Amino acid sequence: MKKLFLIFLAVFILGCARAKNFEYGVAQINNVNSKYNATMQTYPQSIDKIDLMINDLSELKKIQLDKDQEQFYYTVNYRILNLQAEELFIESQKYGDYGTTKNGFGCKARPIIIESASLRNSSALKGFEAVELAREFASKHPQEASLVNLSLKNALFLNATFYKMSTDAETDSNIINYFCPVNVTLDLYKQEFRKSTNFSEEYLNSLSYDEAVKLWKNIRGVS
Repeated sequence: MKKLFLIFLAVFILGCARAKNFEYGVAQINNVNSKYNATMQTYPQSIDKIDLMINDLSELKKIQLDKDQEQFYYTVNYRILNLQAEELFIESQKYGDYGTTKNGFGCKARPIIIESASLRNSSALKGFEAVELAREFASKHPQEASLVNLSLKNALFLNATFYKMSTDAETDSNIINYFCPVNVTLDLYKQEFRKSTNFSEEYLNSLSYDEAVKLWKNIRGVS
């Protein structure tokens, strides 16, 4: 009887110490999501928290599963790329509508619009990386992908979102470059400086575009 009990106990312990598989890995990812009040489809609301979350997820990649390691890497890497895309998008929105051309614009806003468009384009590029990874994951491991709500259909919708972001950024960049080239914007800055500062004409004439942008931002309190 005692021997039978020991055998049962050993089987029970082995059952508790079952293989670390994909479900185990997903549980660890969900723990990180919960820590930052996020899900696989939502994000923390601040760049600082996104940075911390990316660091936590990068640490998870050190976990060695007994099986399904590739599926686990797909999921973690997808989540990291998606967070990086969101982080860049949040950065692009710091100037609000002033960073776009959709509601009208002035040439002095050129560096703001160019910066916002560049960040949105970078966000879209990260997003396209995430989409490609999601497609590959869903094609190779559809069952595991479905457990984290990823599919070829999801990837298609996500791709459309990033495509619109990319085209909007390109439109803003093209418009501001066409109507407000560097030389025109530089002249406008110099005109403003002549009216609002005591800078000498010699100093103003020596200013490069980049120097004028830095000065204009400083005067306007734009960071």
